[in-house]
Amino acid sequence: LESYEPWLLMDSLQQCLLQLHQVTGEASLTVVLVALATRLVTWPWNRRALQRRCDAIHLMPIYQEIAKAYNDAQQRRGGKGGTGAAGAQEAEVDFQEASARLKDFTEETRFFPLQGLGYQFAFVLPVGFVYFGALYGIMLHPDSFRHFVTARSMWLDSVVLPDPYGLLPCLSALCLLANAELNTSAPKPGQESNAEYMKLVVRGAFLTFVPWTAGSLPAATFLYITTNILYTAAVTWFYGKYRWVPPKLSPKWRLEGPKK
Repeated sequence: LESYEPWLLMDSLQQCLLQLHQVTGEASLTVVLVALATRLVTWPWNRRALQRRCDAIHLMPIYQEIAKAYNDAQQRRGGKGGTGAAGAQEAEVDFQEASARLKDFTEETRFFPLQGLGYQFAFVLPVGFVYFGALYGIMLHPDSFRHFVTARSMWLDSVVLPDPYGLLPCLSALCLLANAELNTSAPKPGQESNAEYMKLVVRGAFLTFVPWTAGSLPAATFLYITTNILYTAAVTWFYGKYRWVPPKLSPKWRLEGPKK
């Protein structure tokens, strides 16, 4: 038999699957429990990321308003646009005010447009790749995991084989859509058409995901994806609605209105 020596992280995850499967006796439940365990043990990190992400969504309109004023003033500096000396002086004043406001805003809030996404990119996605590698290794070396591979679960002959009916890929895509619909903030006034267009793009991308992966990925991969999506959607909604503490907004960050 061919020797199989997976990487340490993949081997650890495979052993967790095997040990837990001996306890539960159900392969699908084992996959779901392992997926939940990886999220629950990192809840403190996840909670901080949720706070930062909710802050970013709350602060984004103010940041965009300040950044727009800053860019507009910068474009008018030096009398550009035929405004003359008076226009240049006014633009310089506006530029200094916007610069001070932007500096004060970023220093007090530590705002960054992508804040709160570090948990997803630094943990959830890498663990997902490790999980896929572990399942793929089990699928390619069934003799080393015979009890787990041959265990029937739900309508599946094995969780390491593709779903013959494509139900789990469809379920994972629907969960992705539900998460996007549930946790997407309302568009700003005047941007409703752009938001609706982007919503259609996201829906199309998720639905394209189904036929491309349904016949090639192990069914357990979609169980893992679905579990993570449902967990993310639930905790994001609950935290944003009941646990999130909004940052304090300073009146000096608001613009007085357009110059006459």
